[in-house]
Amino acid sequence: MEWRVIKYAEYDAAFNMAIDEAILENCMCGGCAPTIRFYGWKQPSITIGRLQRDYKAPYGWSGSIVRRPTGGRAVYHGSDLTFSVVVEAELLGSPIAESYRIVGEAAAEALRSLGVPAEFIRRRTPSASMRGIDDCFKLSTEYELEAGGIKVLGSAQMRRAGYVLQQNSLAPAAGIDWPPKEKIADAITYALSKKIGADFRPANFLPNEMTRAEELVRIKYGCDEWNAHCINPENMTKAQVE
Repeated sequence: MEWRVIKYAEYDAAFNMAIDEAILENCMCGGCAPTIRFYGWKQPSITIGRLQRDYKAPYGWSGSIVRRPTGGRAVYHGSDLTFSVVVEAELLGSPIAESYRIVGEAAAEALRSLGVPAEFIRRRTPSASMRGIDDCFKLSTEYELEAGGIKVLGSAQMRRAGYVLQQNSLAPAAGIDWPPKEKIADAITYALSKKIGADFRPANFLPNEMTRAEELVRIKYGCDEWNAHCINPENMTKAQVE
C-alpha cells in the first residue's frame, strides 16, 4: 500500500492542528492516501488535550495555547519534532493500544538507528496518580518512549468513522546527543514502512486540504470558544442551521 510523506516544515500552532484535521477529513473521504507528516513550530507553543479542562499556563507565558483535536495532556512545543499519522484504523492496528505500539516501536527503532537509546517506558504512572497532572511529559503511559530515563515521546489520538489521527511529540532528552529533525523523520518513515509493509512517497498538501485548514483556523483553532472552552463553533453553526 502507498502512503504519502509530508516533509518537515514549521508552522504556527493553529495551522498545525488545522491541517492535521483537514488531512484526516480528506483521508476519510478517500481524497488522499494514508499520511505521515513531520512538523515543527514557528514560535514556542503549548497544545492541550481535546478534553483538558482548567489548564493554567506557566507563569509569564506569552506564546500560543491551542487545543488539539486529539486527547491527552498539555505539551510544550519548541525544540521537539512533531509528527502525525492519519490512516484507516484497521490498517494501523484497530485496537487503540496496538496502533500506539506500532508507531512507538517504529520511533524507537528509528532513534536507536541514530544512536539514541530509546525504549518503551518501563514505569507507567498509576491511574490514581494522574489526576491533577496537566503536563503530558510528566506522565508515563503504555507504548511511549524514554531515553536515559527521561520521557522523549508523547502521543495522543482521535478516532472518527473508522479512521485515526495520532499526533506524536519527540522531545530531546538532556545529556543525549540528539540527531537533526530531518534525519529522525527519515528514520521514522523507513522504520514504519518496514513495520507495516507500505511504500512511502514524498508529497505536498492538496489544495482542498489547504483550503479546509485555513477555514478551520478561522472558525476553530484560532478561536477562544475552542481553545479555552472546548466548544466547537462549527457544531454550533450546524445546530443553528438545522
